[in-house]
Amino acid sequence: MERHECDVLVVGGGMAGIAAAIASARSGARTTLIDGAGWLGGMGITGATGLHSFFNVFDAVPGAARTLVVGGIAQELVDRVSARGGGIGHVRMERGGDFVSMLTPVEPEVFKVVAAETCREAGVDLLLHTTLHGVEVDSGRIVAACVWNKAGAREMTASVYVDCTGDGDLAAYAGAPHTTFAAGERGAYSAGFTFRLCNIDLGALEADLDRRGLISQLAHAVKPGMSAPGLVRLGINMRRLRDEGVEDAPGYFLSSSLRPRELTYCNCINHGPNDGLDPTALTNAEVDLRERMLSIAEMFREQFAGCDECYAAGPAPTAGQRRGRAIHCDYELSQDDCTEGRQFDDQVACFGFIDNGRHFVEDAGAYGVPYRALLPTGLDNTLIAGRMMTVDLVAHNSTRNTACCLACGEAAGTAAAVAAAGDMSPRDVDVAALRGTLRENGAILEPVPHPL
Repeated sequence: MERHECDVLVVGGGMAGIAAAIASARSGARTTLIDGAGWLGGMGITGATGLHSFFNVFDAVPGAARTLVVGGIAQELVDRVSARGGGIGHVRMERGGDFVSMLTPVEPEVFKVVAAETCREAGVDLLLHTTLHGVEVDSGRIVAACVWNKAGAREMTASVYVDCTGDGDLAAYAGAPHTTFAAGERGAYSAGFTFRLCNIDLGALEADLDRRGLISQLAHAVKPGMSAPGLVRLGINMRRLRDEGVEDAPGYFLSSSLRPRELTYCNCINHGPNDGLDPTALTNAEVDLRERMLSIAEMFREQFAGCDECYAAGPAPTAGQRRGRAIHCDYELSQDDCTEGRQFDDQVACFGFIDNGRHFVEDAGAYGVPYRALLPTGLDNTLIAGRMMTVDLVAHNSTRNTACCLACGEAAGTAAAVAAAGDMSPRDVDVAALRGTLRENGAILEPVPHPL
């Protein structure tokens, strides 16, 4: 079997994996990043309505100060996407800011290009269309990752491995303790599916929704290629529409718009909750959600001004299952850690948004992510980052989000390079020195005041 050797192997090219690979390579490690898809960004770019949030939810508490909670590689990617005409930076919400006060919309195709460019400029060895199918382990150390692609099977060996697969495939295959979530169990999530709605008169749509009192979230900014502010964020109160008798209205509707006459991301349909590791459930989700996407376009044509000739296009390549496994780590963030805004001596990131309308970080603050939360139990040469890093449901409502994944990925990748260079376990990394390196590279470890 063909073998591939490197210092750090990052498995999974979503938000966490991109940041981990860039950070590792820039720290001097020979770094390989593999992913089963043909692009980088994962669900964070094919399924999210924005990268949220780089800020605290300051509008949830009257008079609260705005603070910046994510920087580093995450901010660099936003800046590069904007420079390529695919972003507008951070946008202040005009309505609905008590849920997310600042949104960072990015155009998905531009982000994919920028992510690949940034990885290659850093020296990352990219290998797409490559799937992990097994792991060789010896006494708690991963010896090799077994992968498959069109060239056949191969073994990939590294000093340190970083699991950014989203579902914790690498760590689970290696024997790390983990929790799964059957359909109907607390912690199970639904599969989502985003798409574009094109050929819309956005001004007419907004005016119609505003007149009918149906707008729940709203923001405007100057889009790429335009000279005047336009609609960039739109939430529709679909529950009220259902109360008016529109039975085929979805349960909610959130969207962002980066281009003229289109809602670039429409997030409104889900399948489940279901077991994110069940192939039959995932297959059923694909069939169901693609059919419902067409129904949403038909509803818009019938119900809203400016949408008479709209159509659905650019769907996500796959349904986005929000949760599969949760990997147990040396420390596991709890609901109270998040909602009380707890800080830790070894924290390597911070975050302030919880994707749950019933739970917020108190006083519009932010909580810290300790380095220990990136160390899977029972494995000596592995780190994790991404949406499998918390078991508690409310904590997971927060840590699975895009900006948090980027921040944790940068921390994991930096630590992996340090461990590989020192021929040590990630548990033996000098956390104080790691924190210093992250700060030098622009990462934010504690909230930074950012005046309105």
